[in-house]
Amino acid sequence: MRVTSVSRPASLAVGSAAVAMCIVTGILTESGSSSQHAGLEALVRMLTVAAPIAVGLFALRRPPFERFGAQLLVAGVAWWLTTLGNAEDETLYSIGRIAQWVFEPVLLYLLLAFPTGRLTTRLDRILVWASVLIVAILYMPTALLVETYPVPSAVSSCTAGCPHNAFNLSGSEPAFIEAVVRPLRELLTISLFAVGALRIAQRLRGASRLARRALAPVLAVACFRCAAFSCVLIGRRLAPDADVVAASVWLLTLAVPLTAVAFLVGLVRWWVFIARSTQRLASRLHAHSSPEDLRVALAEAFDDPSLAIVYWLGNGAGHWGDAEGHPVAAPSATAGRAVTTVRDGEHVLAAIMHDAALEDDRAFIDAATTYAVMTLENHRLSAQASSLLRVVRESRARIQAAADDERRRIERDLHDGAQQRLVALRIKLELAAERTSDGNGNGAEGAAVLRKLGDDVEDAIDEVRSLARGIYPASLADHGLVAGLRAAALHCSLPTTVLAAGVHRHSREIESAAYFCCLEALQNAAKHGAGATGAVIEVRDDSSLRLEVRDDGAGFEPEKVTPGAGFTNMRDRLAAVSGELAITSSPGRGTRVAATIPLEETKWPGP
Repeated sequence: MRVTSVSRPASLAVGSAAVAMCIVTGILTESGSSSQHAGLEALVRMLTVAAPIAVGLFALRRPPFERFGAQLLVAGVAWWLTTLGNAEDETLYSIGRIAQWVFEPVLLYLLLAFPTGRLTTRLDRILVWASVLIVAILYMPTALLVETYPVPSAVSSCTAGCPHNAFNLSGSEPAFIEAVVRPLRELLTISLFAVGALRIAQRLRGASRLARRALAPVLAVACFRCAAFSCVLIGRRLAPDADVVAASVWLLTLAVPLTAVAFLVGLVRWWVFIARSTQRLASRLHAHSSPEDLRVALAEAFDDPSLAIVYWLGNGAGHWGDAEGHPVAAPSATAGRAVTTVRDGEHVLAAIMHDAALEDDRAFIDAATTYAVMTLENHRLSAQASSLLRVVRESRARIQAAADDERRRIERDLHDGAQQRLVALRIKLELAAERTSDGNGNGAEGAAVLRKLGDDVEDAIDEVRSLARGIYPASLADHGLVAGLRAAALHCSLPTTVLAAGVHRHSREIESAAYFCCLEALQNAAKHGAGATGAVIEVRDDSSLRLEVRDDGAGFEPEKVTPGAGFTNMRDRLAAVSGELAITSSPGRGTRVAATIPLEETKWPGP
């Protein structure tokens, strides 16, 4: 059952009731005490009532400890009933002494259930039920058979002449109670608390770092109370009037507020740790954190090195996977480990496997799920953007490939069609000119006209050849980038040098983009590089294909020049093969055009 945080009016009501109980405790203690320091004794016993109730209220208002806080409040009321053992009235006195027996299983439960308010192992449940059975079988029935309760007691200041048992139904106390029942139950009680302390020590040793912070003070107090309880029971049997017994009784009395303080220290250490961890988490994560960054940040911030995150991949018949997308087993809780599911609305996004101590901590759950949703959403958007960029890049590549294919078709058509027809026409004109002239001067004028037409056709053939070479040069297709660039340099109006060594063949898309980028830069240098005396094309081939076209012209200021179609074409061609373009220029220092094309995924497919 989940306990919800109490409202402020409810807290005030509980606090008022606690004040009333403390006042009653003080009055009963001072009126029934024969000590010279009755006021001090009353103050101490009021503190024993106030401490567990105050700590219970503190825990009840902290989400991860609500359940334990409610249990501690019940324990505080149970302990208040024990202070009735200071009353002079037999009935109240007897109720107080019986309440002490009932309080022992309650206290053992609190020690073993701290801080979540749940018994997490079978051994813990066995210990608590064993203490309940001991009280039910060896303690409670004796309330109907004994004339007086054993003294001294941690819940009563009375040591002699104490009120009789108001619930005694027998004429005299059976001898077997003193001879068998009391020694047996005291031995079992001491043993149970000793095992309980060992169980807390075992939990402390196997607990996470967070749980150890909370359990350490509780273990210390549990050992202290076990030792004080043993001294009281053993000393009361061997030397009830000894000073060491009286001292042990008061130590046992003070063990209750000390236990409450230990609970408080543990809860505060837990609370401070979570607050600081949340701050560390916020400082570690940034807007573009990856899923692995999230896992590392959570693990380090909450001191849980084994924290893991798995992701739900797909819908319907999907599966769980790690950050790399590899399938993993469905997450499940194990000993000491809990699973928190991360949801975005109704959709499951991921699951966080973490320290079980954090299972009920809302601060951790809220922080972890919020940052997980944000990180995973950012990761999804980033992946989506990358996918869209990949689609755009592939689309550009297809467009450029289609354009290059069209260039090659046009070049082939010009070479095999128009160029061949023009050559045939040139031959026919020459033949017609020869037939027109008879060698005696007759028809010379007509022959001259035909030969002039033949020259015009020859010029047209040259222009067609030039156009065909510019569309997609055969040297580029047959011999690669360097051969294509050298052929282009020979036909450039600006003296051009090509520097290249060890350049390999690459895919048609890569070589085409590189060639036309350099060709465009070279044409710009020839057209706009006023005063240029030459240009250099440098090609390097390592992990990337690096191109550089330099001229010694007048240069320009890039920020003051609007990029034209040439620069746009270069950038588009390079972008289609994931390349980048950089243009450097300044007045009087020429222009440098540099391009870089990654080669990891490009291979020359062969002719």
